[in-house]
Amino acid sequence: MTEKYSSFQASCANCGLKGICFAQGLHDSEMQVLDELVDRTPCTLKGELLYSAGDPFTKLYAIRAGGVKVFSCSDTGEEIIHGFYLPGDIIGLESMAFEHHQYSAVALDTTSVCGLPYQRLAALGAKISNLNIQLFNLMSYEIVSSRQHARLLTQKSAEQRLAEFLWNMSQKFQSRGYEHLQFRLNVLHREVASFLNLTPETISRILGKFHQAQILTWKRKEVTIHQERLLKACATGQETQACSGH
Repeated sequence: MTEKYSSFQASCANCGLKGICFAQGLHDSEMQVLDELVDRTPCTLKGELLYSAGDPFTKLYAIRAGGVKVFSCSDTGEEIIHGFYLPGDIIGLESMAFEHHQYSAVALDTTSVCGLPYQRLAALGAKISNLNIQLFNLMSYEIVSSRQHARLLTQKSAEQRLAEFLWNMSQKFQSRGYEHLQFRLNVLHREVASFLNLTPETISRILGKFHQAQILTWKRKEVTIHQERLLKACATGQETQACSGH
């Protein structure tokens, strides 16, 4: 991919997401040094790739606005979805041990990111211990998320999978200071089905159950959670009757 740059100059110190991004725990002077590394790309439009599998790996990307889907393709050309990422999330961590990106990343909406050249970031981390710690924390979070997703696919029912997915997205929005009981989720039901190893028909059927039980509604990409406690109970398996529609 050819990368372009814009006049987008919001600094790390003024970013509302600094508490969950690379700048977390940094002093003002350290944040200023980090800010000098950041490549600020122009907005990526919905459906455009930020990078493709096989592209040279040179940067990590922090999402500032919008959303990103990370995916790969099977030998038969089928799309395999590895995650949906929101503002404050870091993408590209899985490629740090390689010279090329392992997956592709596509914008789910008009999206802006901060690119952090990996080699320069690693060198700076050797000088700023808090930055190095945060990088390890982000790697740890990615590992735990991957293992939790594997557990989700192997140990939970279809209803629990969808409930946990929506609960986790809600909690992500809340942690970033956004409205978490009513939010826009710019993904298709078939994409969520792929991510949860379900069929689109199963997703539609479960959403119908959740709507009937007045747990939540998801229409035209707008998610409204009516009973937060009950959704969490469905996700954790503490409530089965309402989740199953009985």
